[in-house]
Parts: sequence; C-alpha cells; structure tokens
Amino acid sequence: MTFWSIVIMMVMAFCQSVSFSIVSRSRNRNSKLYHFIAAIFSNGVWFATLKYLAITNGMTWMLFVPYTVGTVSGSVTGQAISMWIEKKLHIGVE
Repeated sequence: MTFWSIVIMMVMAFCQSVSFSIVSRSRNRNSKLYHFIAAIFSNGVWFATLKYLAITNGMTWMLFVPYTVGTVSGSVTGQAISMWIEKKLHIGVE
C-alpha cells in the first residue's frame, strides 16, 4: 500500500459521496435533467471507485480509513454543492 494509493482512495471516496449526495437530493427536485446528469455522474464515480477497490487494490482493509474519511467529508460537501446548484437553477422540491 503506497501513499498515493491512499490519497487516490480518499479522493475517489470523496467524489463518490459528493455525487451520491447530489443524486439523492436531485430525486426530490422538479428537474428531470438535473437528476439525469446527477445520476450519470453518481453511477460513473461509483463504478470507477468499485473498480479501484475490488480490482486495482484488492479491497484491502488498509483502505478502510481513507475510504471512510473520504465518504464522510464528501457527503457533507455534496449536500452543500447540491444546495448551491438548486439555488442557482431555482430548482425546488416537487
């Protein structure tokens, strides 16, 4: 396990949680285009993260902490980004 594999895992986990938070909120908004774009982003990041975990690095327990730190911080950031997008595009709850 190298320093860079840990950094990459944190960044990927962060992006995964940001995208999941955005797609989760987009489901309850009145814009199908917003949800469509968010779903593509979320599923693409999830697929890349799974590949990195399961195939590239063999899903070792050494990645648990960076994955968890990345997902928690990404979730909080994703909510803030979602709220900003919704405000800018005037997208409300259905």
